[in-house]
Amino acid sequence: MFGIEEKTPALIFAEGEFGNIDGKTAHGLVRFSEKYEIKAIIDSTKEENYVNEILEDVEKKIPIFHDLGQALEKLEEKPQTFINGIARDGGAFPYDQKEVFLEAIEQGLNIVHGCHDHISEESPFKEKADENDVDIWDVRKEPEDPHFFSGKLRNIDDPQRILVSGTDCAIGKRTFCIELYKEMEDRGYDPVFVATGQTGMMQGAKYGFPLDGIRGDFLSGETEHVVWKASTETDPDLVIIEGQANIAHPQGGNPLALMKGAHPHGVVLIHAPGREKMDGLPEEFGPPNLQEEKDTIEFFYPDSVFAIGLNHEGGIDVEKWVEKYEKKYGLPVEDALIKRPVKTADKIEEEFIKRNLDDHE
Repeated sequence: MFGIEEKTPALIFAEGEFGNIDGKTAHGLVRFSEKYEIKAIIDSTKEENYVNEILEDVEKKIPIFHDLGQALEKLEEKPQTFINGIARDGGAFPYDQKEVFLEAIEQGLNIVHGCHDHISEESPFKEKADENDVDIWDVRKEPEDPHFFSGKLRNIDDPQRILVSGTDCAIGKRTFCIELYKEMEDRGYDPVFVATGQTGMMQGAKYGFPLDGIRGDFLSGETEHVVWKASTETDPDLVIIEGQANIAHPQGGNPLALMKGAHPHGVVLIHAPGREKMDGLPEEFGPPNLQEEKDTIEFFYPDSVFAIGLNHEGGIDVEKWVEKYEKKYGLPVEDALIKRPVKTADKIEEEFIKRNLDDHE
């Protein structure tokens, strides 16, 4: 999918969070990764023995161990990489668990984490990594030369750009992107995926950057730059861009800059009807609001939302919500974790790819 020929065997540390919202990096990597072959999860709080006992959509039987020692003892192949699979509010490194990362370094494992803290530059991580000749990848580190906004995407309509946005954080935007990519590829198209968060980059996306690690002056410009590269370096049929958080959120400056930088031709909007409160906010802010987010997006890009993705958390009746939203909005609605987003792909074929081809004839 991303052209990576060989995967690196890896362990994921998800202590206390696997199956919870803050375990989203771990969840994304066990569901899909071309860069790493996930050998096991470490989470001592879980009674389950395998990942698919917690995430029913995961087919591969990936074991869950209580600690690093047990994992290294039980696994037939020693992993090369130790990944932090926890994504807490604010992107903080789990310093309360730092000893396990230091132990992993002593065992010769490279460290990968997507936090704001750059532990490759911190003691004692840096010293211990040097002593044991291992690498630390701070995925959320800002590029050395971030780019200012230029407006150059305003003059490019080929390939068409699809932004997968959402009504909250950790709601399934990247997962929908990956499943949509697979569906378009299976139909014979050549899509390209732009990751804007640490998990997508860990999955092996050729084009990606850590939006949350970029200084405010460069947010829209770096988005524009990476989407431009994805659009022009090869000859893709479609650019699928991962959204972040949601614009109507009180902290919605980053996703607005992302949208402005990407300048999408169309937007898929992901929503979880069963979610009772917005991630990281007090209860008085209420649950995610589909209509509010759609209206906010379409204030900037009128009539741009062309499909709705469902997140079935909370045990909702998916068929009921599909029927309700399709009747209300007149748009295709589907849950990409239950079934490939074929209705969205159909719409993309008819309204974006084929229309774009017709315009160039």
